[in-house]
Amino acid sequence: MRVIVICSEPESGSALALTLGELGCRVTMARFDLGGMGEDAALASRPPHVIVVEAGDDLPRAQRAIKRLRDGGGPLVEVPILLAVSVGRLSGLDFSIGFDDFVLLPLVPAELYARIRQLDWRTATFGSDEVMKIDDLVIDIAGYEVRIGGRRIELTHQEFELLRYLAQHRGRVFTREALLERAWGYRYVGGTRTVDIHVRRVRSKLGDPGALIETVRNVGYKMRA
Repeated sequence: MRVIVICSEPESGSALALTLGELGCRVTMARFDLGGMGEDAALASRPPHVIVVEAGDDLPRAQRAIKRLRDGGGPLVEVPILLAVSVGRLSGLDFSIGFDDFVLLPLVPAELYARIRQLDWRTATFGSDEVMKIDDLVIDIAGYEVRIGGRRIELTHQEFELLRYLAQHRGRVFTREALLERAWGYRYVGGTRTVDIHVRRVRSKLGDPGALIETVRNVGYKMRA
């Protein structure tokens, strides 16, 4: 896992960065002022999985660094941020500046790694024969469940199969006739109009992630790649 650690004096080393290295992470160090890292071509091609901002007692500088990361655009703007802060500064946290989670100093290595893994999981997109994850949307094919941000979404059999099929073929456009036959395996009673009804229901139940299912005018539907 690739991690950027932002701290006050990276040239002096960091116990947090050392701990991450011992946990198997590939660590890059940076200063609070960020320098030109937002425009780094290497970061654009391979952004880190997580950014850790080591605030300690210097909470104001750390929060300014986070705000610059979130407001500055570039390849790091969407990378999840973990803020490491001392217990004494906990009451001063400004949760509106854009960090995704925090961990207390002094560190407990197992907790640090668990929180980093959790942040990476939240933003990861992947697919397998048993589970597909697209941002917060998780489709558990083996368990026949759909969850968004850990919350279970109740779908009917037809709705689940429609969502599963589109997710397994992201980016491809399917006619209503093809979805009737391939998603459900037969010509479901009600004809092609049934597909429109089920798409609307799935979108409604999913909320914001429902926008992944796009209507292709005069053709059918696809799930955005």
